[in-house]
Amino acid sequence: MDKNFQEEFPQIIKFEPPLYKQRYQFVKDLVEKYKPKKVADLGCADCSLLWMLKFCSCIEVLAGLDICANVMKEKMHTLSPLPVDYLQPSERSLTVTLHHGSVAHRDPCMLGFDLVTCIELIEHLEESELKKFPEVVFGFMAPSIVVISTPNSEFNSLLPRVMLYRHPDHKFEWTQEQFQSWALETARCYDYSVEFTGVGHPPTGMEKIGFCTQIGVFFRKCPQTGESVQSEKPMEAVYKTV
Repeated sequence: MDKNFQEEFPQIIKFEPPLYKQRYQFVKDLVEKYKPKKVADLGCADCSLLWMLKFCSCIEVLAGLDICANVMKEKMHTLSPLPVDYLQPSERSLTVTLHHGSVAHRDPCMLGFDLVTCIELIEHLEESELKKFPEVVFGFMAPSIVVISTPNSEFNSLLPRVMLYRHPDHKFEWTQEQFQSWALETARCYDYSVEFTGVGHPPTGMEKIGFCTQIGVFFRKCPQTGESVQSEKPMEAVYKTV
């Protein structure tokens, strides 16, 4: 998740609040609307979104997954209980678990979630990983709601310092048409519907460029039964608990 967007381009365009906070707030608003009990953040990086979500009273289980264990370890202490939590224990039980692994691999620990977030993740995936991603998230995990955000490459025309991609680790950046085509095909294959929106409004008069960050919100059409989830369960775990 690229948190320094505002700082990198201060003389060109400024987002208030910063773009990463707008993305996190979007997810939080979604949580407050649909009240999921179990939420997983794929590509959780420094756990900033998980930290924000741990204060949502409806959530009982939080899980984070990232390919880089060291990044998670640097900030995972922020997810620990606060002193006040011991002095005045809440009636709500909250379990937070961090996993080290790839979104291209299945693991039974990621079954049963109501909401899965993938914030600024897919553009970091290699082509082979991106091909496996839909089957893992929509086919195997099959949560009720999936939120995917990714840069809108059409907005890059407003960012002269961007030569190719916004971040050196990005493997691609899609136009609105490319993202929507991929999302609609993914939704069709796995029996989801999808709604498109975003954060980071373009300047007045340039609305066709679209949001700086484009977002797809996927809703599973048919609930998955416990039997179908169990039948998909792999024999062994592949993720390591951090």
